[in-house]
Amino acid sequence: MSVVNFVGARERCSSSRLLERFRGTLKKGELQGLFSQGELVAVKFEAGERDNLRYVRPLLVKAVVDVVYSLGGQPLLVDTLSMGSKASEVGRRWLEAVVLHGFDVTSLGKSPMLADGYTGEEEMLVQVDGEELGGVEIARAVAESQALVVISHVTAHPFAGLSGALVSCGVGCASFRGKERIHAPLRPLFMQDRCDGCGQCEKHCPHDAVRLKDDRPSLDDKRCKGCAYYCTAACPVGAVVIDGRMARRFQRRVVDSALAVTGALQGKVYYVNILMDVCPYPDCYPFSDVPFVSDRGILMSHDPVALDSATLNVLDESSGIWGSIAEESESLGSSDDKLLRITGVDPTSMIAYAKKLGMGSDSFEIRKA
Repeated sequence: MSVVNFVGARERCSSSRLLERFRGTLKKGELQGLFSQGELVAVKFEAGERDNLRYVRPLLVKAVVDVVYSLGGQPLLVDTLSMGSKASEVGRRWLEAVVLHGFDVTSLGKSPMLADGYTGEEEMLVQVDGEELGGVEIARAVAESQALVVISHVTAHPFAGLSGALVSCGVGCASFRGKERIHAPLRPLFMQDRCDGCGQCEKHCPHDAVRLKDDRPSLDDKRCKGCAYYCTAACPVGAVVIDGRMARRFQRRVVDSALAVTGALQGKVYYVNILMDVCPYPDCYPFSDVPFVSDRGILMSHDPVALDSATLNVLDESSGIWGSIAEESESLGSSDDKLLRITGVDPTSMIAYAKKLGMGSDSFEIRKA
């Protein structure tokens, strides 16, 4: 049975401050034996898209950096390029987001960097024995570190169901090209009976893969890179969707990539899931929508399967917020399938596949700080 440490979001007095409890739990937990004196420790966070208003608070990232320093490690604060038309353009947006969201040397005490470089070409092909992938390109600065801490802003995910430890490790640590490999099975489906011909899908596709003819969209499959979220997120009437079979292939590729990352780091990976501002869309989207549950706190473990399983349990036990997507999806009460109702994708299938590959156990004990 794996241990999942939990730091609740409630701060009832100055002696129960979340930041102090978070730092204390990191120092006393499995992070202490993750690396040796002087070893390079990649701390993976996500700065979020420039116009996204809900992302991990810089103070929480700084807390991890500070604890790594205090335990004798050499933290390397890293993010990776998200998908887009050109890596250089995505890199420029990342630089803007880092400053606008407060992830700079002034607030963190250390300058963040792109682990796959500003052109996305700093990568290492790591072999993996997965059902979908035989190898995936991992960001070089991650693959060449001696240990890794993955900080995840927990959200729903339209193709994986849950964005937590597995997605942040598998997708978040992949290079620009690695992300394209992971997303390759995804193709938008256009529900013509819902479409109002607004053209937003065509306007927002970074690869010119969507074309309108007679006010109806069609896909140029050769141009499509499978990023999927530009077109699906742009549609105001829900006429652009992803087939469930494609989503399941994406889930398996996420896990295959996460397995490659842990293999490259020889299993020296620790995961931090932050359940605050839990929104319907991950931080790589240019918008966020309102949270659908209240802030719950922080879950941590060396086991990503147990951690994401515990995360689902906490979310399912949480009451949904009125006026959010929880109300629209009829998941305001405690429910065993809250994220399935919200996204239409079952996150437990991704977790079960990770367990099948030996990444961890879905049997866990939550220990409260």
